[in-house]
Amino acid sequence: MSLLGKLHVLLSLGVLVASLGAAGAGAFAAWTWRHHKGRFMIATLSAAAALVTAAASATALTASGAPGWSGWLRLLPDAMLPALLAILLREFAQRDAAARRAAAVAPIHAATGLPNRAALHALALPALARARREGGEANIVAAALDDLPGIEAARGPAAAREALHDFAVVLRDTMRAGDIAGHLGPSVLGVMLHGADPAGAAIFAARLRKQASERLSHPAMDGRRLRLTIGIAQVGGGTGVLALDEAFAAAETAVATAQSDGGDRVVTAAPPPPRSADLPSRATAGAPAEGGDGAAQVV
Repeated sequence: MSLLGKLHVLLSLGVLVASLGAAGAGAFAAWTWRHHKGRFMIATLSAAAALVTAAASATALTASGAPGWSGWLRLLPDAMLPALLAILLREFAQRDAAARRAAAVAPIHAATGLPNRAALHALALPALARARREGGEANIVAAALDDLPGIEAARGPAAAREALHDFAVVLRDTMRAGDIAGHLGPSVLGVMLHGADPAGAAIFAARLRKQASERLSHPAMDGRRLRLTIGIAQVGGGTGVLALDEAFAAAETAVATAQSDGGDRVVTAAPPPPRSADLPSRATAGAPAEGGDGAAQVV
């Protein structure tokens, strides 16, 4: 075989490998976008075109004799197809990433109309300060639909967004006047109950679960109701910003832990430890405790 023939074989082999890789990437993209009609069609057609190109390259490899000018000309479009498919998939991925970044920094969640985490935090700070001035407590209630990942996998993101929107409506209707609701995470809703002790937060959680079971049906319309997991965390002492961060994280963790064990229940996080600023000073506490040396004990 001549040098040009060997070069043609190597190039054809490279096109074959690239085309098979492009077909695999297109098939994976089609599965990922199976609920997005336009993208699904683009990915499916691209994968089919890559398979045709791979078949043509395999035929060229098995052909005997030196390639003619048509064989050389065919290499250029065959080599361009996998590259174009890679560029197309990268463009879609970049658009999706940009959309996720925009949603993360947006003050309002597009599906529910509730504040996102940063905005919820900003709204909750004044309410926490007011509750402390009035001598009341504050609790964070986090809630998530256990069936949401399954709905998205089976019926697509649009069905999941609709279920999340309906859940947000139920949450709003269950809240007391003055409570503040928002997102702790993309699919985890949270409410700050100011002036409510842990027992009051548990009553609210039970009422929310009752409302959800009565009003939220599964999109499959098979008689199932959407299941709900709730985590409750008390807002501890210390600076308002850090206390809220701690309570947000504790409520979210309680929900995640419960869902990993099957969900569909209410979990109360361990109470936060007392801060040194919350403990009585010697001037107000009087003499040291019996058997102590007068130093404040911080748990």
